[in-house]
Amino acid sequence: MISRVIAAFVFSLLTIGASSGWAEETYQGQVAGVGEVEVELVERGTPVFPRRAKSYGVSGSVLVRFSVDVEGNAISAVIVESKPRRMFDRSAMRYMETLRFKPFEVDGEVTQVDDILMTVAYRLGG
Repeated sequence: MISRVIAAFVFSLLTIGASSGWAEETYQGQVAGVGEVEVELVERGTPVFPRRAKSYGVSGSVLVRFSVDVEGNAISAVIVESKPRRMFDRSAMRYMETLRFKPFEVDGEVTQVDDILMTVAYRLGG
């Protein structure tokens, strides 16, 4: 019972942190002909903690590689590594669909940014 209360509290904190008031968050990526650049995350949802992981009391993370298209959407997401294996993969991929980035411009033209890495962390309280 107490662990559920703690998990709910942590989820509440994650939800608050996911609102529009969080600090600027940037990620490194690659643009052909330019090299390494930073893209700014402007909108995101909240990852859903899988029921199976909650029932087992398991925390974990998923490392995802993706691109940002000219509209600022996260596209072509692939899982690079997940711990524990496959426990959080589906939730992480759904979370990637909620991300919106500021479109990246090179010489006044919006361009796609590739090879961005993000770790989606899942932590139970307690």
